[in-house]
Amino acid sequence: MLLGDEQRYLDTGLAIAAGGDWHPSPLWPPMQSVLIALFAKIFTNPLLPLQIFQYSLLLLSGFILKDIVFRETNNKLAAQLALAIMILYPSWLAYSQYLWPEVIHVTLFVAIIWINRYQYHSYKWMLLSGFLLGLAILFKSLLLLFVPFLYLPLLLNLRLDKALLKMTLSILVATLVIAPAAIKAHKMTGSWMVSNSSMFNLWVGLNDNKRQSFTNDIAAPMYHTYMDSADTDAQRNLIAKDNAIEKIQRDGYINTLVNQLSKQYFRLFDYQSFFSQQFQGEKNDNYVNKYKHRYDEPLVAIVLVFNNIFYLFGLIAMSFGLIVSIKKSVIAQQFALFLLYTLALFALLHVKSRFRIPLQPLMAFYAGYLYCYLNSNNWSLTKFVENRKYVTLSVVSVIFITVLVFSAKLLDKYFPI
Repeated sequence: MLLGDEQRYLDTGLAIAAGGDWHPSPLWPPMQSVLIALFAKIFTNPLLPLQIFQYSLLLLSGFILKDIVFRETNNKLAAQLALAIMILYPSWLAYSQYLWPEVIHVTLFVAIIWINRYQYHSYKWMLLSGFLLGLAILFKSLLLLFVPFLYLPLLLNLRLDKALLKMTLSILVATLVIAPAAIKAHKMTGSWMVSNSSMFNLWVGLNDNKRQSFTNDIAAPMYHTYMDSADTDAQRNLIAKDNAIEKIQRDGYINTLVNQLSKQYFRLFDYQSFFSQQFQGEKNDNYVNKYKHRYDEPLVAIVLVFNNIFYLFGLIAMSFGLIVSIKKSVIAQQFALFLLYTLALFALLHVKSRFRIPLQPLMAFYAGYLYCYLNSNNWSLTKFVENRKYVTLSVVSVIFITVLVFSAKLLDKYFPI
């Protein structure tokens, strides 16, 4: 059974295959539905071939990360650890079977990072980078505001004129790739975009009143209210914007900020994922009952415990790996900027656990780098234990991350929003 936007991507894809509009709404990027349409043209049942394709891309993203970590650390075991995190985490593996564009977007993202870091001397590779960037934006608009930071290796390693020339050529190719969708969206909205649901998501994000994704999910009813609010997309966006501004002014800027910080990152980093939440279970416990099996069946329970431990380890490793790598690796700096960009983006916008999936490469990279650091001559367990400041900061950090991951339900019970 499909969940949320999955059904829309499938319905739109099948409609495109039957001759329908290839970009019918400016709220969603068009490429996932176009891809489904392509598979529907080739296969009678497009879902299984599409899932195999997405799983292949998931594996590819893992091997790209493995190569990145090896190039940055020159440590084979660190690279293998990064690969393991990219291909063994159940909540991430599940996305190869879903119809959201996350797997394709992550693969394109890490491919762009790889090209811009290691192939920036080649004009051909930089043109390819621009093409992949355009595709990434057509699948998911997340990278649009992050584009300048994707070219950080060029600015740090080339003369400024050469760096700017290659950046310009690459971005020009990306612009040409997204141009048909942007022109189509402009006709619908009067604004230049590929897709833009930011006003709607801002409105929903300000009104979310739970710290877990599927507890009292207000997005669906608010979407119907949004669609019924006006006849055109431009008018709907204006109404959503006015509603959001009115709420911020009514609640006050400080109260709004405190309210958002008290829920947004719990929603983003909650241990429950779109994988674990679809098992059979009580709706009050955040289950949506899409799968046939219950969450507490022995085999399922073992998988979910492994899933949660894996996720917690990945977040902790990401945090410490970022600290030890930030001054040594350009990619570590890019990923740190991407993490800050993600946190800033979802400080206000509607967020669910699914929206942390683009951080999967960061978990893999920083975990690999942390392993390399712990096995180097720069680190000694004895010296670390003797330094009370480091021990205290490490313990506090682990406790903070653990609370962030596992406390959302408890906080909703005793400290409701």
